[in-house]
Amino acid sequence: MTSSRNSKEQSFLIAFKKLLREQCYGSQGELATALVKYGFENITQAKISRTLTKLGAVKKRNVRNEIVYLLQDELSAPRTKQAIHTVVLSIKHNNMQIIIKTGIGGAPLIARMLDLQGESVGVLGTLAGDDTIFVAPVDVEQIENIAQSISIMLDFNQ
Repeated sequence: MTSSRNSKEQSFLIAFKKLLREQCYGSQGELATALVKYGFENITQAKISRTLTKLGAVKKRNVRNEIVYLLQDELSAPRTKQAIHTVVLSIKHNNMQIIIKTGIGGAPLIARMLDLQGESVGVLGTLAGDDTIFVAPVDVEQIENIAQSISIMLDFNQ
């Protein structure tokens, strides 16, 4: 009985994640209706709400500018089809912080990569806009070495 329940719960989570990845459900009711197509009947709003929380889903705008539920893949590294070194335009510092300029839309991707590496490359934290990243170094006395490490990591030749 327990194995059957776990299997059903696992199937539910797989279907739920698949729906969220489609990025087109703006309400819990829409998600419940879509789950019926996967054979899940009588799914309550409370179950939908608990599952959204469990999966770390948030409401954000998708590429079509619709507000929908999306999965936050906080633990996975970002992916791109474009080579990273083609996204980075410059890496400079002013002896206090490192500024990285990217192509439009490239900053969040690069900042996430740096945040994942963290102190291993000398990065205390990042703040990203659309095409600019402010990098707080772990030690400003080592800022030149840290900027060099970031350049090597991003395969950027100045």
